[in-house]
Amino acid sequence: MLTFQKNEDSNFAAEESSVQDGYCRIAFTPSPHDGIAKLWFHWVVRNESSEPLPPQTRIILKNLQGVLGAEDGSFQPVIRTDKSDWERLHSGVRSVLPDGRTQLEWIVKTPQRNGFLECALCYPYWMPELERMCQETGGYWVADEIGVTREERRILRLSNCYGNPERPERGLYLLARQHAGETPGSWVLDGLLRRLAERKAPFPVWCIPFADPDGIANGDYGKDSFPQDMNRSWGPFEFMRHETKVIGTDLREWRRRILPGESLVLDFHAPGADETGVYAYVSDESRKHPFRWKIHDLLPRLDRAIAPCSQTPFLRTGGYKKYSAWGEFANLSEFCLWTLPLLFASIEISYWKAGGKVLTRKEYQNIGSRITDEIISIFSESLQSGVNKKCV
Repeated sequence: MLTFQKNEDSNFAAEESSVQDGYCRIAFTPSPHDGIAKLWFHWVVRNESSEPLPPQTRIILKNLQGVLGAEDGSFQPVIRTDKSDWERLHSGVRSVLPDGRTQLEWIVKTPQRNGFLECALCYPYWMPELERMCQETGGYWVADEIGVTREERRILRLSNCYGNPERPERGLYLLARQHAGETPGSWVLDGLLRRLAERKAPFPVWCIPFADPDGIANGDYGKDSFPQDMNRSWGPFEFMRHETKVIGTDLREWRRRILPGESLVLDFHAPGADETGVYAYVSDESRKHPFRWKIHDLLPRLDRAIAPCSQTPFLRTGGYKKYSAWGEFANLSEFCLWTLPLLFASIEISYWKAGGKVLTRKEYQNIGSRITDEIISIFSESLQSGVNKKCV
């Protein structure tokens, strides 16, 4: 049989491993890890059998009916082995059991003896990938520790320069992984950071690549998690998590160094499992905001820049929030728009498909690159003489 292996960032539960009907059979369900919703999964099985195993393995995702946004089961996870790099699975075969439960099944090659098979909802992104990006951009990004999590992991902020409170200028603040399992946001952010480095962006960029390092290390999905969803813990009266307090303090410091009506905060997320495309969320009340015309003019330009990957409609408001478990609490959008205030948008990126194409890591990065080019263009068009000429 194949043996499930617990790693630092694993997420699987109710695992089963057997040999049946001429196949290896492994079955699992994602774990909510102290949350309401479950979606993210990431596991490794190893072939440690002393006897030859069947050449093919049936992978079964159980209890699909409890996986967020996976009613159709159309999403396509990723796999790799000790002999191959990450690649997409085809769409799974959905079946309904006699009692109404649903499941998905894929058939793959069994790993060779002493080899492994690794599977995840989408391409994982953690410290090795971030370190590779930093190395491959030639040291353009400086990493600073701005605080620690409640489990005492470091919260890192990347920057290309610190800016100057005496000479505020247009700037960009970026975040990803408020919900730990939403790795598509990290891959788009990776492409964005690479392109900013390539073009040597002439304005201060600060970036929190991992807003929830504890959740990532623990294999959490993170949406609607306890004791508080990170993106529902920004107020309205006080931060509800230490991590948001750390990042909020950093945002306030960045705001001292930029022109608030000319700068932008972008937060990268991923939607339900079956959703495709890329789209943007703004606050329900963003049209009442003093900067409303700018964000509502800017986002359609990002829509056109990433077409055909963008979903219609591209610009949305989070009308669901008041019905959610944390409806009374402020999210990052509200913190940026009303407490700071700053221009803000949340970008949602599919776990698997956009523009009619199944997404690779390179295609995620390309979306980020195109967002970068458009932001630089927007910033350049309205530059005043002597402003943002040089990032020092």
